Amino acid sequence: MKIAFVCPRSNHLKILGPVWAEARQRGHQVEAVVVPADHKGAGAMAFVQAELGGPIRSPIGLEAAGFDWAVVVGMRTAPDLRARTRPRLRWAALDHAQDNLTYLLEGASTAGWDLVTTLAEEPRAFAEGETGGYFGHDLVPIGYPELDQLALPHMTRDACRAKWNLPAGKLVVVFGTLARPQMVGRFRRWWVGQTQYWAVVRALRRWCDAHNALLVAKTRLKHGDPAWLTRYCDRVIGDQSFYPFTTLELLRAADLYVGYASALAIEASAVGLPQVHLHAWPPWRSEWPWAWPLKKRFFWEAGGLWMPPGSEQVGCWQPGWQDMLDFRIRLARQAIGRGDAILMRARAERWAGPLDGKASARFLDLLEQRC
Repeated sequence: MKIAFVCPRSNHLKILGPVWAEARQRGHQVEAVVVPADHKGAGAMAFVQAELGGPIRSPIGLEAAGFDWAVVVGMRTAPDLRARTRPRLRWAALDHAQDNLTYLLEGASTAGWDLVTTLAEEPRAFAEGETGGYFGHDLVPIGYPELDQLALPHMTRDACRAKWNLPAGKLVVVFGTLARPQMVGRFRRWWVGQTQYWAVVRALRRWCDAHNALLVAKTRLKHGDPAWLTRYCDRVIGDQSFYPFTTLELLRAADLYVGYASALAIEASAVGLPQVHLHAWPPWRSEWPWAWPLKKRFFWEAGGLWMPPGSEQVGCWQPGWQDMLDFRIRLARQAIGRGDAILMRARAERWAGPLDGKASARFLDLLEQRC
């Protein structure tokens, strides 16, 4: 087969990369197509060149280039290009943290797609039930190709510590910095950033000093971190690469993850890392309305990714949160001592599908069967 991997954003490479590698291993012809960047896509070309290698082409004339499939991450990606090239070119959508399900819950459809995948069966069935069976039957759960990276040879604790220059015998805390959800008003985001956020980082710094631990902040460019963050953290690391994925490497190297509640719980649970999720505001106020039912079921409620064992929550808008933070960290670390990492991985599988390193292979199987 001849496959075009369409990439408007560099962070799509964390999902496309494992599928690209599987396709090349099977002998398929692969090319990357970097489409004009959206507002989150600046710099994608440099990452594609460095991390995928191989041929890169313009989207111009894509439908006449003899490709069997165009592969993208997310149903929202490249709608104009897809409309222009179908039905001569078949299109397949991979999923990113169940974004395909959210998009369909917003009222979209799978029309114009030849294959749409999602991560796990349970969220797919839940979303289908939320719409009274309106959609869902034509989505194919395959697992999460991003997490196939955990099976890469270098993805060991020692190798990741060596790569990021983290001492072998030192306790390492990875801190997920504060994002800026659009559902929260600008003034409220500003106020939290000026008050609560500062207090949280200072509290973490005190905890790390008391336990002789390194505090490593994992951030993203869109978070717009305050300048003072570097005064409290030993390291501040952005996304240096996506294949291999910086976040997965740092979590492999860490002893504890503490961060503002996000989908990063997927990776932390897949690694089996003790974690504490901070809420700057009630999550039902910051999540997209269509996304909240999924987040509530698979993150917030019992058996969810933000729930124990090994995963704790702290509502930082509530009184007494500083004492609760220390208590929750202790509970999370005790759970790992009891061997509850297995249960954490099971929670990750509910949302992300099997953690067997074969999601990319399942996706390629589907393309080959339908070619």
